[in-house]
Amino acid sequence: MRSIKIQIIFFTCILVLLSLGLSWYIALKTCERSLVEYSIDELSNVADEISISIQPMNRQGAVQFLTINKGLTNARILLYDANGKNLWDSQPEEAKIEYLYVRPEFQRALKEPYNVSCTYNKTLRLHTVNVFKKIDLIDGNVIVMLSKPLVQVSRISQKLNTYFFLALLSLFAFAILLGHLIVRRILHPLSELSSVAANLASGHAANFSLVGPPEVSNLAASLKEMSENLQQTLALLSQQKDNLKQLLDSLPAGVVLADNHGKIRYLNESTISLLAMHEGSYVGKPFVGVIGIPKLIELYDRLKEAPESETYFDISKPEKKYLCCKGKSIGSGFLFLITDVTEQRQLEIAMRNFIAEASHEFQTPMTVIKAAAEIMLDSPDLSKEEREELLKKIIEQQDRVSNLVDNLLYLARLEGQSIETMAQNRHKIRLDQLIEDLVNEYKSYPQGRNIKWNVNIQLKDAFTMGSPEELKRAIGNVIDNAIKYTRRKYGEKEGGIISVSLSDGGRWWRISVSDNGVGISPDIVLNIFDRFKRSSTDKIRRKVEMTGFGLGLAIAKNIIEAHNGLIEVTSAREPTTFTINLPKMKE
Repeated sequence: MRSIKIQIIFFTCILVLLSLGLSWYIALKTCERSLVEYSIDELSNVADEISISIQPMNRQGAVQFLTINKGLTNARILLYDANGKNLWDSQPEEAKIEYLYVRPEFQRALKEPYNVSCTYNKTLRLHTVNVFKKIDLIDGNVIVMLSKPLVQVSRISQKLNTYFFLALLSLFAFAILLGHLIVRRILHPLSELSSVAANLASGHAANFSLVGPPEVSNLAASLKEMSENLQQTLALLSQQKDNLKQLLDSLPAGVVLADNHGKIRYLNESTISLLAMHEGSYVGKPFVGVIGIPKLIELYDRLKEAPESETYFDISKPEKKYLCCKGKSIGSGFLFLITDVTEQRQLEIAMRNFIAEASHEFQTPMTVIKAAAEIMLDSPDLSKEEREELLKKIIEQQDRVSNLVDNLLYLARLEGQSIETMAQNRHKIRLDQLIEDLVNEYKSYPQGRNIKWNVNIQLKDAFTMGSPEELKRAIGNVIDNAIKYTRRKYGEKEGGIISVSLSDGGRWWRISVSDNGVGISPDIVLNIFDRFKRSSTDKIRRKVEMTGFGLGLAIAKNIIEAHNGLIEVTSAREPTTFTINLPKMKE
């Protein structure tokens, strides 16, 4: 603003000075011309009078006449012959004007009736008007020269110069004042606009004044509208930024943004959790120093040459996690997306184990069947008893394969059904009656002999919503496991105890099945409900082959959870206790 103010005042002063100088020059030249023309007319008239008076005379008579009448004019009168010789001078005390013949004015005077010249003496600062007139005398031609210094012109010029200087000072002060007023009127609103724009740039509220010249007020109105639009845009961008930050912070995947200089520009909470980092702010810190994971540092180095890349790595603390990091080079740096693939990796491992265990489960009975068939084929002289024993083995192993296939198909059907489809087959059932029927059924099995049964079902009318067939299968699988592993410990001897109870657990009906069998190894308690998980104690392992839980508990877990219930192991050692919680039916 200061530069514009100085420029306006400067140009105003220059304009005033130019106007005054031009006026002074025109006035001075006009005055000089008027005085010169007046003097020329005056001297021309005097020259005409002299010419008329001395024309009938000779040179001597002309000199006498001029001597007598030299007061005819206050101009200097000089008389020359045709050769430029001075014949008479009215002011001989002044500087003599010799060698006039060579001057152009004199030569023109010899040819023309009149010749006028005006000279300026820089030393004396004086204008001089000279009038030459040729006069034909009786004894030859002469040239009369009238010379008059224009002292008045010099005086007037001095006065004009003085007046110009005084006027210059006055007008200069006036120009400064006028320029200041102009600047104040024009630039004051602009100064306010500049101050408002500075406040707007610093993020403060902007209040535009619409007072001022039309151009400035229109500019202020436009800036005000632009400011409002800018504020709305900034508010929208800020809201979108907050929403984006909340979205990124809520993502289960880790997001890291690093610039081209290797500094972290953004890092969400999931990254800190996935990489087991300490809580704190990491923005502005070096990526390599903060992350510290070799594979991620290698990925960062690869991204400098390739636009996209990915790597897999694992974190061992505080718990084992498998992570995948995808990196992408963007214009301002590098973007990293870290996802937890632990469940996927575990599913892959579980699938491989499932296939291996399923293959083993199928291979064992098929091997027995093949061996029995080969013995019968290679030994045609077998006794009837031996042949019947081999056939029984074939039938037993075939039943085992059939049960395994049936359980696999049933489990696949359970996992493939939607909750809505399963809910369509449910209706009101009595758990107390269902459990009594199951216990009575398993008591009558040959495997249930020599086992003491403790049944505690005092509740009546324990209603729930469910499928009787599915619940019988789920609870029956748990009871069947209790019988099986109690028999593994005691065999045909007495001492095995199985307890079944139904109790009120608030919002739940609580079913407990306990046995004093071989127990469950601590290494598989957490995964006891997975497919083909095996359990045995060290003593039993030395005596008998490890027996698989198979698919029974996996089926039971799927059925109970499909009924919005929960099944868990509440005791892994003697007594081994499984607890099933099923929701009560709402009244």
